Amino acid sequence: MSLGKEWRTFNAVFRRNLRLFTSYSTWLIATIIWPIPLLAMNIYQYLGVASSSSVSTTLSQNYGLTLSGMIIVGTVVYLLYNRLLWSTGNSLQQERWMGTIDVLFLTPASRLTMLLANGLSSLVEGAWWIVAIFLLNWFIFGIQLTVTSWPAVAITLVSTMIALVAVGVFFASFFILSRAADQMASSLQAPIRFFSGVAFPVAALPQALQFVSLVIPVTFAISALRATLLSGGGLVDILNQLLPLYLFTAVFLFVGYFLLRIVEKRAKKDGSLYQM
Repeated sequence: MSLGKEWRTFNAVFRRNLRLFTSYSTWLIATIIWPIPLLAMNIYQYLGVASSSSVSTTLSQNYGLTLSGMIIVGTVVYLLYNRLLWSTGNSLQQERWMGTIDVLFLTPASRLTMLLANGLSSLVEGAWWIVAIFLLNWFIFGIQLTVTSWPAVAITLVSTMIALVAVGVFFASFFILSRAADQMASSLQAPIRFFSGVAFPVAALPQALQFVSLVIPVTFAISALRATLLSGGGLVDILNQLLPLYLFTAVFLFVGYFLLRIVEKRAKKDGSLYQM
């Protein structure tokens, strides 16, 4: 493996994606605005049954969380996951739609490097509007941070991003094999939001449903960020969330690479990826 060649491949894909993303100013604005109603809906559904102070008191006593903080952190992580699912996870399918997937698989460039470049560019694209969404909703809905260890926050954020990139790499190959990227990506949205506890603590779920939450990496990312940002948790306090994230990262990268090889073998055997 030539590191120079891999870097040129990575850099080319990364720069292409950023140029595409920044070419449409209305798109940039829309990505900030559309999540606000989602956050508002998650917050006001609680306020329909009790006052904000009452709900926050109950959440604080039982789970060590505040209403707005719990929902904003959960929604931000979910939006980042959603961004990677639709960009990195859908990247090979987009190449097929554009008619370039056969050419892509004929190049000597590493497909895994391309997917990782797609993942990092998605993180950069998502980072600015995630920060903008966080600050805007902090101003609108209010949130009180309780941070005792910024290194723990930084490690949690980096671990979350790496894990979500790995998820995107896995789905990129899985979607191209299934020929149902849009349908599967859409069908995953509501279950992930529910089982990962975007708008409520996972501990509030029945025990049987909590077991489902344990096989979703977003669950651990949300839990770790809530602990470090809202409950004053340190690195030792979130090890139980970080270790599963690292395990998910390794598994999804390994399986994603294995699926990529299957895609390549089918392309060589059948001569086309359009019939898959």
